[in-house]
Amino acid sequence: MAVYRLADLNIEILPRYQHIVHQCKDYLAPDGTIPDVTVEVPKEDLDRIMEENPRFGPGYLESIEAYRRLCTAVLPFDAFFVHAAVVEVDGRAYAFSAASGTGKSTHISLWREVFGERVHIINGDKPILRRSEGGGFTAYGTPWCGKEGWHENRSAPLCGICFLERSQENYIRPLAPGDALDRIFSQLLRPKTRHEADMTLTLTDRLLREVPMWVLGCNISHEAAELSFRTLTAKK
Repeated sequence: MAVYRLADLNIEILPRYQHIVHQCKDYLAPDGTIPDVTVEVPKEDLDRIMEENPRFGPGYLESIEAYRRLCTAVLPFDAFFVHAAVVEVDGRAYAFSAASGTGKSTHISLWREVFGERVHIINGDKPILRRSEGGGFTAYGTPWCGKEGWHENRSAPLCGICFLERSQENYIRPLAPGDALDRIFSQLLRPKTRHEADMTLTLTDRLLREVPMWVLGCNISHEAAELSFRTLTAKK
């Protein structure tokens, strides 16, 4: 079975359908790579999920369940998936997070329109954030990327997270760690066990303390993109 390279981890996925194989092809590791993690959706679980979601194909449902299992599998490696869109500019990554339908895809599209080829979309929906041993986080592309299909097999140091809110007027303000806790936790897959919860909370606490965060009220305008770009990319 295939091994994929995600967040500098070797992840073996044992699919029953070809959907995952095509989805993950850009992340394929060399033959003979020894996996750090193995993920498989048992047949009985997949049968139950298919029965509960008859409108969707089995390959798609297997991919979604594999993603959910990966969310747990990467936690021991100081990594987690976050519901966010991540862009890279000049070697630095910035994440935009919001409830579905708020406009994070629209906002990063505006970054591309305004700043052109300087902007790479690492992932449009479900990147992995992984903590480095010396502190700080790196954002990684993954093949779980939202309906637009925006992802690249690349990574960059995470230099800021911006939570989006709809607003007629554009504004941006920094968030203290305590004020950002509920916002970031709502964008994570909720842990099922006490051990998973402890790992998630520890990692979230480090993220809040080590990565600058803002809240951005924005409309659909180039001015909104210019405001967030100017604030997030300012060298400290």
